[in-house]
Amino acid sequence: MKVMPTLEGGLRIDIESSSDWLVLEQIPSDAVEEKRFSLPEELADLMDDGAEWDDLVVPELADLFTGQVDHVAEAVARASENGDGESGELFILSDDAGDWYGALNQARLALESRWGFSGDEEGDSLAGAPPQKRSAFIRSQFYLVLQGLLLDYAMD
Repeated sequence: MKVMPTLEGGLRIDIESSSDWLVLEQIPSDAVEEKRFSLPEELADLMDDGAEWDDLVVPELADLFTGQVDHVAEAVARASENGDGESGELFILSDDAGDWYGALNQARLALESRWGFSGDEEGDSLAGAPPQKRSAFIRSQFYLVLQGLLLDYAMD
């Protein structure tokens, strides 16, 4: 997989194998995989009880976050339909960068909640970890890099 900036201020992702498609398709499922993890509820726990965060803000955040994940899922599905199963391309326009950034962030937070990667930045402690944890760590690092590229090239 190659990711590069476009002249229009977005990103172009060249998919070179079926495993590249799998990584992109994992973004939405990683973001919602952990049923115990809900970013709006996590944020609500940080607020004062009297702030009415649960009633006023959580539903709106939940809709926003669901919309971001749905947007990414639809973009990946459209790109996959236009690809040949092995290769293809996906464009992230600057107008879509916020949704992508948000979905990637949700995916990384959910993976962290599930696997507890804190302190595993170099992956040293993953040598004996189960394959699922190693795979989740690699995806989390990819999501982080993609977020950085979005900030550098696609977001104002």
